Amino acid sequence: MKTYKSQNEKLDRAIAELELQRNLKFHELKQQLNLTYESIKPINILKQSLVDFKESTDVKANLFQSVISIAGGYFSKKLLVGKSHSTFKKIVGYAVQYGVTNFISKKVDSNQ
Repeated sequence: MKTYKSQNEKLDRAIAELELQRNLKFHELKQQLNLTYESIKPINILKQSLVDFKESTDVKANLFQSVISIAGGYFSKKLLVGKSHSTFKKIVGYAVQYGVTNFISKKVDSNQ
């Protein structure tokens, strides 16, 4: 009878330890869930994006290159086409805008 009692005590201790581990893991999981929930809120994503943008010089350089390329293409189209209502001129204008944008993008990229 004594062996059963000691085995039951061992089993009870093992169960108690497992329940304690389960409770600790559950608490850690709840904390991680709260952290994840906070990190995926749109305002926090926006804040983190702004912090990343401030810290990254590559992103600023790429943004600058893109703005220059797009603006150059847009202004070249406006100079060429103007306020024309002709479909042909509009298509040619878009082709010129695309070409100038790519040309400026390659030139700015090769200078750095």
